[in-house]
Amino acid sequence: EYLIKEGINFLIPRYYKNRTELLDDSIRLILRSNQTIRIEMAISLYVKEKISLSKAAEIAEVTTIEFKEIFAEKGYRRVIEGESIEEIDRKIEEAFR
Repeated sequence: EYLIKEGINFLIPRYYKNRTELLDDSIRLILRSNQTIRIEMAISLYVKEKISLSKAAEIAEVTTIEFKEIFAEKGYRRVIEGESIEEIDRKIEEAFR
């Protein structure tokens, strides 16, 4: 803990304006260097519906297909919402009238 306090005191104001700026940079470095954390963060944001599937894959630095596979391997199930079959049939009928 002493080293952390001294490190913060050294870095601010020499390299960072404030603790928030230091923390932002620290999180970015952690995410860049640790794929496991990137994937877990992407999953967390996706599950909370804060980001789309494609954005989650982008954060995790994998393809959308790979993200779907990782998501399933971790025991998650994707819930895909859409219109009912009846609603889709109705729209198809209207389109061909």
